[in-house]
Amino acid sequence: MEFQVIRKLFNIKQNNGFSEDDICKACKKHGNLPLTLQEYYRQLGNCKHINQTQNSLCHPNKLIDTGEYLIFYKENQYVVQWAIKKTDLYKDNPPVYCSWDENEFKLESESLLDFLYAMAFFQAASWGLEYCSEDLYMISKEQAQIIKDQYKKIDYELHQWMNISYYGNYDDEVICMIENSDYDMLYASSKQQHFDEMKEFIDKLALDSY
Repeated sequence: MEFQVIRKLFNIKQNNGFSEDDICKACKKHGNLPLTLQEYYRQLGNCKHINQTQNSLCHPNKLIDTGEYLIFYKENQYVVQWAIKKTDLYKDNPPVYCSWDENEFKLESESLLDFLYAMAFFQAASWGLEYCSEDLYMISKEQAQIIKDQYKKIDYELHQWMNISYYGNYDDEVICMIENSDYDMLYASSKQQHFDEMKEFIDKLALDSY
């Protein structure tokens, strides 16, 4: 497991993870951690532009035990938390649940890997990549459809926190659409050529920004 989707998106070739000691201590403290989370911590956990740009991956020694769930990811103002059922900690790739109050949790992603990919795309679009849109754009449903017709839909999504979907034609780019009454939109790439191509296309739409 090498998290190739994230590595290609962020152009990461080397590991930058937490220490084996930190991971082992967390496994011992909580009984176990899913293999996917252990590997993510080991390979990419300490990459701040992936895990801290907007929302935050919890350090292995700062996981939050709510009783039935173990919180491992949190919104930047702690408005929302993402967690794994403690009964699922022995599963390699368990589902991820979202909560607004640490009490009621709803299914966010069918698998931990899908969640990590979906969140990485959000972090990338939210100024986590070298080449990013400077503004958050307001777009209509009609304008969103123009973008969807031009760019392929990426498999990973978020729904409980906000309805967020992603689009892109290359592994190193993302257009992030946040659905509300219309849409908010951000875009980014780790490759300047692909960013410039997106910018040229999107500039033609003459979008309003915040």
